[in-house]
Amino acid sequence: MVDYLISNENNYLMSLMQTGICFTTILNASEMLAACKNNDEHLAVRSVLDSLKVLGLHSKYALSVPEFADKTSSLRDALFCVVSLINKLPIVTLNRERYKKTNLKIIHPQEVGV
Repeated sequence: MVDYLISNENNYLMSLMQTGICFTTILNASEMLAACKNNDEHLAVRSVLDSLKVLGLHSKYALSVPEFADKTSSLRDALFCVVSLINKLPIVTLNRERYKKTNLKIIHPQEVGV
């Protein structure tokens, strides 16, 4: 999402969105909105987020964090893994190495036929 917002051109996100429903988490949404420096940036982020389904974090997700704590480099990444696991969704990322120890389905955007 950040790549799309920075480049301001069609990229993997646009192609992925054309293949079906795309998801993100409240973590990504919060980080992107917090990084906005002005109203134009805020509107651009909101435009992208309005095109996605933003998944929240249930308190019970914390129970699954230990499963990924030693397989990821941060609590944030462990939470993404929990969201992926519980919602039965793959993680689409340009950095597959980040989640390689998790045994979750990790997809590079180019693998989606974009």
